[in-house]
Amino acid sequence: MTNTISIKKSLPLTFPQTFLPDRDLLARLLKFTAQGGSGIKEDISQTTGIPTGASTGKVEPMIRYALGMGLIDANKTTGGIWQLNLSPLGRVVFQHDAALSEPLTLWLLHLLLCRRCGLASPATGIADAWFALFAEGAIRLGKRFTLADYLAFLQERHGDKASLKALSSLVVRSYSEPRAFAGTGALQEESGYLIRQIAPFKTDFLPAYTAYLYLLWDELFADRTQLAFDEFAEQTRFLALTGWGESQIAVWLDWMVNHGRAQLDRHTGSPVLLCLQTTEQVLAKLYDGLI
Repeated sequence: MTNTISIKKSLPLTFPQTFLPDRDLLARLLKFTAQGGSGIKEDISQTTGIPTGASTGKVEPMIRYALGMGLIDANKTTGGIWQLNLSPLGRVVFQHDAALSEPLTLWLLHLLLCRRCGLASPATGIADAWFALFAEGAIRLGKRFTLADYLAFLQERHGDKASLKALSSLVVRSYSEPRAFAGTGALQEESGYLIRQIAPFKTDFLPAYTAYLYLLWDELFADRTQLAFDEFAEQTRFLALTGWGESQIAVWLDWMVNHGRAQLDRHTGSPVLLCLQTTEQVLAKLYDGLI
């Protein structure tokens, strides 16, 4: 029997255990997956050098991070054998940035880890601790808040679980550790406060934000051929995650039109999007803006 790990279902709240999303370990896992790797966690550990043990270890948390970031698809048999495959995004990232070192890559993976899981209400995230902080927290916490504020918010969502204090600290540390997501600059600390930062609005990043739109459309709106941008933004919390204003959105939408990624109908008020390419075509151009 095989247990498919689905992106339609949230990852377990404490899936990281006590481990940060380590880019070096994730890169090793990506290489292992690209080579058709499968096996029990001890086999994966031996091949990749990612440490693991009988009851804890980094192999399975890294697998779940990679799932949350949309880099791989995975299933696990009742015998504990992991079967891993690169997703379309994972194949492109492995080809162009196997070390996961480009800021563009880090921002896209950050946004994907923070994305919504399904359209059920109340909204939850693929990795809900990240979704709570960067998506729902935009309103609940504001731009400037403390670690205690964030912990209290997680407790409101999940109850007073003993694991939440360590989890809240781990999520925040992910954005100060160079081996994790510090390269995004998405969260800064100043005088005991945490300050959420705006997503970089640079031309060479626009293909990544467009890929994010296509990937989320596939997950959340697969039955729709057209979609009002306001609905997309509201349901995915896109504006909360990026911190962008109307002028930045307008420039990005025009960029997608000018580069053949989308068609816009502005006659109804809110721009209505029609995707003109496949997700694979958009992903193939993910790194075109980088020298």
